[in-house]
Amino acid sequence: MTIETDLSLQARLAQRSEEIFERMIAWRRDFHANPELGNQEHRTAGIVADHLENLGFDQVRRGLGGSTGVVGILEGGQPGPCVALRADMDALPVREATGLEFASTTTALWGGETMPVMHACGHDAHTAVQMAVAEILVAERAAIKGRVMLVFQPAEEGPAPDWQGLSGAARLVADGVFDDPKPDAFFCFHVLQDERPGTAGEIRVHEGDGTYAMNLMRIKIRGRGGHGAYPWRTVDPLLIGAQVLTALQSIPAKNVDVNENAVTLSIGIFKGGTKFNVIPDEAEMEGALRFTDTTTGPYLEQRVEAIAKGIAEAAGGSAEVDWYMRVPLVHNDPDLTRRMRPSLDRAAPADKPVVAVENCFLDDVSNFSQIAPLMFFTVGVGLDEGDSAVSGFHHEPSFQVNEKGLLTALKAMVNLAVDFGHDTAKNS
Repeated sequence: MTIETDLSLQARLAQRSEEIFERMIAWRRDFHANPELGNQEHRTAGIVADHLENLGFDQVRRGLGGSTGVVGILEGGQPGPCVALRADMDALPVREATGLEFASTTTALWGGETMPVMHACGHDAHTAVQMAVAEILVAERAAIKGRVMLVFQPAEEGPAPDWQGLSGAARLVADGVFDDPKPDAFFCFHVLQDERPGTAGEIRVHEGDGTYAMNLMRIKIRGRGGHGAYPWRTVDPLLIGAQVLTALQSIPAKNVDVNENAVTLSIGIFKGGTKFNVIPDEAEMEGALRFTDTTTGPYLEQRVEAIAKGIAEAAGGSAEVDWYMRVPLVHNDPDLTRRMRPSLDRAAPADKPVVAVENCFLDDVSNFSQIAPLMFFTVGVGLDEGDSAVSGFHHEPSFQVNEKGLLTALKAMVNLAVDFGHDTAKNS
């Protein structure tokens, strides 16, 4: 199936993408130098909302998702469906070690502690690309069939430790942000730094279910505190926690069929105590359980709880497990993905055809599938062959983005936004 947009329109979209590229990169570098953590993206959201208003979007809604979400709605020149594009805005509590001229030196409060902040996953690039998309779509408003909803989302990485609520996408859904207008489709991309040189601009897309679902846990262990010189008078929650952390690894190793279910269990936070010679009353761990067979979620949660509570009780303490967020796996609607494949093919570099993959990594954009069909894809940002710089993977202090790949991302999102209305009108 081919998407019958006007050839001159396609050429204009490509030309406008080239023309705005340098400004888009400037926006991205500004966001990178001034990162903000989830539910704290006040500066970023303000820049985005002002940009949409200055462009003349028909609606600009601020403060969504309980914090900093922004939605802009553009009415096209012709009737048609409503298509939503998503960009996430939040950074991570990571100390940057890239050596870039625009590297972050920002710090912010995170869980009551001052932490370094870095765009270590590429959300700065996503936000900048969508700002450029907005400008191009306004210039081509007359050619758009239907409405385009640009969603700038907070807290894709999950809510802040002191934030009561869901991740950004889940909160937007729960708050009814998409009730009126209700999108007919969602499109979302994520940069992919897989450390392979020469992959800048490579588009990867899958059909059907993605790799895994993720359930986030918080384990609180209670013991009995006391003087460090008299441990026999205490029930040490740190010692209990250390045993729990080790024992939890038996779940993916011994409790699942590795031929049918890929399970990982990672603890990213383990804290407790305030002084070297005081055994605390409590300790806390926080981590994520990931699994590819979604039917096993309840069983895996039961195993976590049994291990944590059993070890704690055997030592004279207690443990509670709070499953505070569950993120469904990314489901790329097969019909939508096949229909819109020509848009991706058109955006891909001539020497890098679109790669069809079996699955992808997780993103909380998966929550949007309960509203409308979704298509999620990645765009490579690997460094060039022979580049002296070295980039780490996502969430690592040395993570970098090859900005050449962002031109492909821009072309893909612009074409999807325009093509969806034309394709829907043709097939209605």
